Amino acid sequence: MTPIRALTVAAAALLAASAVPLVGTAHPAAASDNGLSVRPAMGWSSWSYVRRQPTAAKIEAQADALAASGLKDHGFVYVNLDDFYQKCDSNGFTVDSYGRWAVDPAKFPDGIKAVADYVHAKGLKFGFYVTPGIAKNAVTKNTPIEGTSYHAKDIADTSKTEKNYNCKNMYYIDYSKPGAQEFVDSWARQFASWGVDYLKIDGVGSQDIPDVQAWSKALRASGRPINFALSNNLPIADAPTWKSLANSWRTQGDVECYCGPGDNGSGYPLTDWSHVSARFNTAANWQQYAGPGGWNDLDSLEIGNGDQVGLTADQRRSHFTLWAMAAAPLLLGTDLTHLDTVDKAMLTNDRLIGVDQDGVAAKRIVNSGVKQVWSKKEADGQYVVALFNTGTSGNATVSVDWSQVGFSGSGDVTDLWSGSHKGTVAGTYSATLRPGETRLIRVKPVNSLTAAAASPGFAVAPYEYLGWGSPQNPTSVMSATGVKWFTLAFVLSDGTCNPKWDGSRALTGGDDQSKINAIRAAGGDVIVSVGGWSGNKLGEKCSSASALAGAYQKVVNAYRLKALDIDIENTEWSNATVRQRVVDALKTVKADNPGLKTVITFGTTSSGPDSTGVDMIKRAANSGLANDVWCIMPFDFGGGSTTMGSLTTKAMEGLKAQVKSAYGYSDTTAYAHIGLSSMNGRTDDSGERVRVADFKTMLAYAQQHHIGRLTYWSVNRDRACGSGGDGDACSGVSQQPYDYLKVFAQYTG
Repeated sequence: MTPIRALTVAAAALLAASAVPLVGTAHPAAASDNGLSVRPAMGWSSWSYVRRQPTAAKIEAQADALAASGLKDHGFVYVNLDDFYQKCDSNGFTVDSYGRWAVDPAKFPDGIKAVADYVHAKGLKFGFYVTPGIAKNAVTKNTPIEGTSYHAKDIADTSKTEKNYNCKNMYYIDYSKPGAQEFVDSWARQFASWGVDYLKIDGVGSQDIPDVQAWSKALRASGRPINFALSNNLPIADAPTWKSLANSWRTQGDVECYCGPGDNGSGYPLTDWSHVSARFNTAANWQQYAGPGGWNDLDSLEIGNGDQVGLTADQRRSHFTLWAMAAAPLLLGTDLTHLDTVDKAMLTNDRLIGVDQDGVAAKRIVNSGVKQVWSKKEADGQYVVALFNTGTSGNATVSVDWSQVGFSGSGDVTDLWSGSHKGTVAGTYSATLRPGETRLIRVKPVNSLTAAAASPGFAVAPYEYLGWGSPQNPTSVMSATGVKWFTLAFVLSDGTCNPKWDGSRALTGGDDQSKINAIRAAGGDVIVSVGGWSGNKLGEKCSSASALAGAYQKVVNAYRLKALDIDIENTEWSNATVRQRVVDALKTVKADNPGLKTVITFGTTSSGPDSTGVDMIKRAANSGLANDVWCIMPFDFGGGSTTMGSLTTKAMEGLKAQVKSAYGYSDTTAYAHIGLSSMNGRTDDSGERVRVADFKTMLAYAQQHHIGRLTYWSVNRDRACGSGGDGDACSGVSQQPYDYLKVFAQYTG
């Protein structure tokens, strides 16, 4: 680092009270490692409403409506074409020259790629559909397998037919035969060339595990990130397999009632309450398998067209609430070109979307007749609790003790459907609910709130550098300001892929560890920052992601860390290979340390991340890194600006937009995943000053949006300079000790 620009850290915040934390618990099966579906997919699917008559015009109209209605801005981004796009003859699916299904030119005259391109031009993503096996026509014609010397008859098992809902006549594939994987690979490459972003493979059962394995492998090798979904009514006995291979799996049969007046029960109503309420038991049984990278799919969300879908408004809210509590994909099945105003308000409620997108599947804690209560604990210690009356007649009073939820005493309650604050409730919470009605609340245990207010923790954790700058005793800072957590800098490479303080001091046994022990003895804790501006960087000295993950793990193990910051700067930041290595290493470390919070800290322009910053965020999202906080360092803008508070908030809005776009978050969720690390007083740019008033502007912004991180560089500098004072040890402006920290210490998330 340069003397002053020991550019700041950020730590994994316990995410904000009204925001959406990330999962902090382990799951029994490893999620698919294709880097996709960090959060449940959101969008629209054609089956419920369009059903058996999809056309290019119909799909494009729904894409238009998804964008124009504003649903896209709330995270609904997939436009998924389901079944019946194919052309059939008396022997089943017609096929192309390589044995793959042919698209019906009457329905899609310009082909599938043209529709995908149209969807992409709207800033949306395109989904598609297939079932296991190989078409009878491919076998009859013995079509070649693209890029090989093999043919359809070489791989088909004609003694067995696969389940298919349209043209039927699909044979099993014998995956012990050469050419079998190559056939699926060729199909996946075709889909990738068309611009497919999401693929549903339908009719899957235990007998189709070889197909699922082949498609998972093929999609990974296709050259395009493709979210992989399995359907339908998959056996729970194979849940670990589904989780290891795919990004979602249908836990039950269709949510549609097939009770409409049209062909095969098409038309309104689309569903009924019995088909929705049947999901309560399924969601409870599958709960343990949901997590980042793989989700329990409860089927389409039939909200958007009012009562005519077959559900009352109360039932539709319960429908959405259960899906959100289960962290299920939110794929609308309704006609978006005729959105009902009541339903649009439901679907654009970011508080509900946030519950779905938090990465935590709730557990059922009360199941008594028509009375059900579900609960999930989020990483900041708050709980989301849903109460349901699943009956079709008669009111029911549903109650839950806070001890059942997971804490004792009193809870501060906010209604998430209305957003209204309900105040403090002691002991037990009750709600009298109409038939089909729900109550969804966020509960903050009062005792933990008091502690948080008295002791700012992860969300503030000011930066202190123990290597120079006349560092204050951390416990004295704790006494003077009330802070409990510190971000300690910097861990660097010792010249090899081995971490040391400043690249020279051992992690354990020295003064650094003594200071950490003292902080913890005083009731606090630490975040360790790896990197900074100067010195040897682990990201560069470790030659692979696995080696870098091992170096990070040494730091975590040394102090039993709950949070790790990667302050990525200078040559480590400018090298795309190293940036990807850092992303991949952090994925490994998070997987090996459930609950560990990670922060990536980097420089910024006054408008938000530059092209390198945008690339870093996109790399992480595309790789499936569920990073907890993206933290910018909003200073050194140049020009001698004295409006650093407003420039910082502008930069933060730019950061929020990039994180929201890359991860598909709602605004609320995006704010919870961003942070800032300012610099107090004089910065590296001549004339640029960050004043206490600027810190107050930043505090107000943080309190308004509940950002994940509000910190600064550094405690060492949070005092006035004496005669000839060193800029590394003082702010360069007139102030009293800790004036800056006392502002940020008011922030509690």
